Amino acid sequence: MDKYVIDTQAIIKFLNGVKVLSDTVDSILKKADEGKNIIVIPAVVIFEIAYLHERKKIPISVIDMENIISGSINYIQEPLSIDIIKAAFEITDIPELHDRLIAGTARHLDIPLITNDPEILSSSFLKCVK
Repeated sequence: MDKYVIDTQAIIKFLNGVKVLSDTVDSILKKADEGKNIIVIPAVVIFEIAYLHERKKIPISVIDMENIISGSINYIQEPLSIDIIKAAFEITDIPELHDRLIAGTARHLDIPLITNDPEILSSSFLKCVK
């Protein structure tokens, strides 16, 4: 079973039934729904979702995320830790704090990140799924 970290926009699109990035990413996420992959959701992603929901930008809420995570062994939350913060500050080519923390989660866990953010995709510090 493969593991992947996912960023905020990718999980929002997937949960809204929108094709995320590519056939490869769609396949990875569908396999997670089938119990064949694990999707790691960083704490900062859940925070961003809560904020966007509060601002009425997205229909998905923090309660929805909690239900998804508690109802599945294939979608797991990764709490923010000192090790993730240290990994994030090793990444010098992603300037935005939240993006860096998401990327730091992938770097710390040494697993690929699902994203469509051009700055993250061009980072030399982590692996991304395109």
